[in-house]
Amino acid sequence: MDVRAVLDALDRGQPLALATVVACAGSTPRHLGARMAVWAEGQDGTIGGGRIEVEVTAAAREVAAGGAPRRVVHHLVRDLGMCCGGKMAIAIGPAAASRAALAEIVRAADERRWVVVETPADGGPLVARPPVGDERALVLPRAADDRLIELCGPTPRAIVVGAGHVGRALGPLVAALGFEVILCDDGETGALAPPAPWAARVIESFELADLARAIGPLGAGDHVFIVTRDHALDQRLLEAIIGNDELSYLGLIGSRGKVGRFEKRLRAKGLIDDARWARLHAPIGLDLGAETPAEIAVAIAAELVALRRGRTVARAWTAPGGGEAP
Repeated sequence: MDVRAVLDALDRGQPLALATVVACAGSTPRHLGARMAVWAEGQDGTIGGGRIEVEVTAAAREVAAGGAPRRVVHHLVRDLGMCCGGKMAIAIGPAAASRAALAEIVRAADERRWVVVETPADGGPLVARPPVGDERALVLPRAADDRLIELCGPTPRAIVVGAGHVGRALGPLVAALGFEVILCDDGETGALAPPAPWAARVIESFELADLARAIGPLGAGDHVFIVTRDHALDQRLLEAIIGNDELSYLGLIGSRGKVGRFEKRLRAKGLIDDARWARLHAPIGLDLGAETPAEIAVAIAAELVALRRGRTVARAWTAPGGGEAP
């Protein structure tokens, strides 16, 4: 669900309802925190499709039209004849009552800070507040008492360093996943032509100082992909950025051999310990047997999806035959 679009619709006086998955068990099409906005003529987002979404959408339109907040609970097989086999509970409430929380989510994203969003299980208004205790470590939403707790943070940025074959294949994929893409390249080989419409910003430099001047310091919500044309440049960039433990993701393209050599060099310079090295995703991407730039981009995007959904991923990918990655 696009929170900014919901706020714009509310400002135009559009009646909307918010529907959020607040409990689930067994096999379900969507899980905790899946959310959609519903109005009389349409919707934004999905809580899973099929009969469950038909039922929830109908209920949400009643709430949008002035009906009371409610909680819809269905066993997908017994109640709706779906084959998933699980059970879902969806909280439905008027979006207008949650406007302050929605606005705070947007402010936090723009200011690159974290907020915890509480969704009452009975369809009551959302609450957005600073995280406390271990809440900063939340990866997936969790049910707590009579509400759902989720961590919302800065708008995710994908810093694609290198506009070659892999960088250009990766950019549109991560943009489609909701990332703001920043493309970095010095342009000496003509890699910045033609333009990249999927890039929100293009920085004509490989220097991290130039990047910071353009978009601010890198930190939470930033995903950096080192995919340049030159191994020496890759190492220089890695040495400059691997000490930033606030990054949400740092990935390096290359074979296991290249990654192993880089590890030895960085350890010799005292730049890494075991914990810091373990944060690096290298070789980058899931082990899909990828070889072409498009396939490698898919492997990287798949790794991002796995991390977003709380899956554990291991370093495994290498170019076929053990050679250097493209």
